Amino acid sequence: MLNVTFFVNQSLESPNGVGRYFPIAKELVKKNYNVNIITLHHNFESLKQKTFVKEGVNIFYVGQMHVLKINGKKIYMNKLQLIRTVFVSTFRMCLKGLALKSDVLYVFKPQPINGIPALIVKFLKRKKLFVDCDDYEAYSNKLSKFEKILFVLFENYLPKFADKITTHNLFLRNRYEKLGINKKELIYLPNGIDVERFSKIDENKILELKKEFNLKNKKVVLYFGSLSLMSGHAVDLLLKAFKIVKETVENSVLVLVGGGEDIDFLKKYAEKLKIDSIIFTGAVDSEDIPCYLKLADVTIDPIYDTLVNKARFPLKIIESMSLGVPVVTSDVGDRRKITEDGRAAVLVKPGDEKELSKGIIKILSDNKLSKKISKECVEITKNYHWNRLVNIINLQLARF
Repeated sequence: MLNVTFFVNQSLESPNGVGRYFPIAKELVKKNYNVNIITLHHNFESLKQKTFVKEGVNIFYVGQMHVLKINGKKIYMNKLQLIRTVFVSTFRMCLKGLALKSDVLYVFKPQPINGIPALIVKFLKRKKLFVDCDDYEAYSNKLSKFEKILFVLFENYLPKFADKITTHNLFLRNRYEKLGINKKELIYLPNGIDVERFSKIDENKILELKKEFNLKNKKVVLYFGSLSLMSGHAVDLLLKAFKIVKETVENSVLVLVGGGEDIDFLKKYAEKLKIDSIIFTGAVDSEDIPCYLKLADVTIDPIYDTLVNKARFPLKIIESMSLGVPVVTSDVGDRRKITEDGRAAVLVKPGDEKELSKGIIKILSDNKLSKKISKECVEITKNYHWNRLVNIINLQLARF
């Protein structure tokens, strides 16, 4: 049995934790691997249980993330707190990595706090190293000048120490190829669907939500994800677009699912735009996301054409598609590839609220088109189930 140890820089309750890291781990367990996850938590001191086994995966929470999150809101540390937190978490992750029996080390996001421990274990114990790159972190986080330099350094150079690099989109794969990494070492591993999670939908929960939010006879436009504008999620653009939508589709309502540092700003902005048909749910349990998606007539991925968005493979798109909910997004990064040239979505010009509103109205006002896209969504996402995608990793691990 091959022992694989993940080095993760964030909580497994995060979108990437729920949608990428843990599904990969549990599917590898089904392939007869022993999988350990050494990770950090957004509110480490609140954890009652820091070491446990979940669906066959050994999970070790060893420290605090570089930011504190409480009730969906980020709380940034001062310089001394940040230095202490990063040092302690890096040290603990290193100790746990050295203590565990590992054949292959797998870093998820090449950052200092999890990359340094993995490198130390790699060289001291002479282990194989995989690195997973899934975003352009140096440009999507609130960082000081020094922190940004450090992030860029690790994003550019840590993968060069890896035996294999997985990327969740083609933009990142091409980027690392241009940085001089051998094309043979770069593996395309897109985001996928945790079939078990998305097959356990509580119909009673859906009815409760419809009643709670008064959605009977409403056309629901839904966004789910971070309400943090700096990280590339253009929810302000969506608000401007929805104001236009409301003028045409009078029974439409906008539901924003998620928390984030800009939630208060966005509430005030909605008031400024005089949008009253809007619901802010705040942060919700990741297990309830499928139920919220089932409320929607259309989901939105509002974006600008930036490096950050080119480097993303949005879980929100693939998860919405898996439940047959049409998506409105833009032709940036892999989004055209994911939706197969727009078969499973309406693609609009990025950063343009008028074009975004037209795309939303197109779905809401054409039931025939909506049903056609819904059918295409479900069919396309069958290729993105994690129980299939994990074979890409299994093929690489089998060589060791």
